[in-house]
Amino acid sequence: MKTILTAFCAILMTATAMAEPPERPAVSEKPYAMMQKLAVLEGRWSMVTEMTEDGGQTWQAFPAAEVDLHLRHKGMILAEIPADTTSPGFHMETYISFDQYRNVYRKAAIDDVWGIMDMYEGAPAGDSIVFTNIKSGTTFPVGDGVWRNFRLTLELRSPVRMLYIDKSDDGGQSWQKAFRITYTKQD
Repeated sequence: MKTILTAFCAILMTATAMAEPPERPAVSEKPYAMMQKLAVLEGRWSMVTEMTEDGGQTWQAFPAAEVDLHLRHKGMILAEIPADTTSPGFHMETYISFDQYRNVYRKAAIDDVWGIMDMYEGAPAGDSIVFTNIKSGTTFPVGDGVWRNFRLTLELRSPVRMLYIDKSDDGGQSWQKAFRITYTKQD
């Protein structure tokens, strides 16, 4: 009887432990909380990218594409993955995390044309996060000795939000409009 009771208690304790979510280590609390601010972005989105070459006076729209955004890696990374990479054009995967030791968000952006992993750092600004690639040095050559930086302003809202992309050819001393992307939630 004692053996049966011991086995029953062991099974009950195992089942109880499995039913309770694992405790988050204290060191994970701040980055997890900062990433939860991006949870509003989760889901499938339709995105329309527009480009300007005249400082925003006129915009050229590209065909809509769908992307999926999900918190992954125990809620510590937000991944944006194209739903279809076989369509013509430019496709980008991005990953955002929070560095609690430097108090910045980081964004890695990888495209399927140049293959550069562009690295950004950013901080909250109102209902957005503003990122630049100035500190990382992952610039793009655009002319003889001219390297292009980007500044991204990512709105944290739903069901419609914007990502504004500005460019700088002077190391961030001045910025010009380059792209704007309208995201519309699909689910």
